[in-house]
Amino acid sequence: MNAILVRDFFVGKVTAPQLARDLADAFERVSKQSSRLRMQDLKEDFEVRPEHLVRLCDAVMNGSLPPSTLEAIGFGLIASDFFTWDSNTPEGWRVGQALHDWASPQANYALTKETASKFRERLVSGEDTFTRADFGSASA
Repeated sequence: MNAILVRDFFVGKVTAPQLARDLADAFERVSKQSSRLRMQDLKEDFEVRPEHLVRLCDAVMNGSLPPSTLEAIGFGLIASDFFTWDSNTPEGWRVGQALHDWASPQANYALTKETASKFRERLVSGEDTFTRADFGSASA
């Protein structure tokens, strides 16, 4: 995962298909039960805002980005020293919540077009429309 491409997608310099190609092999399997994210990090801070993640949700919903790529993005942004958000603000809290949900879909919400719509709604309005049926590891 090239974090520069993620940042550039957020600001409209990279398309969803370009980002999808980079993320296709973001995880490297290290054993039967574990994998590792291959990531080239940024070299300067970039503040992630809800509208950046909304762009990702829109790309998933329109089919130009596979839902499973949200896992790599969530994990990578959380692990990065340079992607930032202020969890003490409502917007920053929503960013952090989405990224943590994406980073661990097995324990949180499945990553699908349908849940991307719900993540989008929560990022925009703060309203949580998830149900028990959205939980699970059925990433698609």
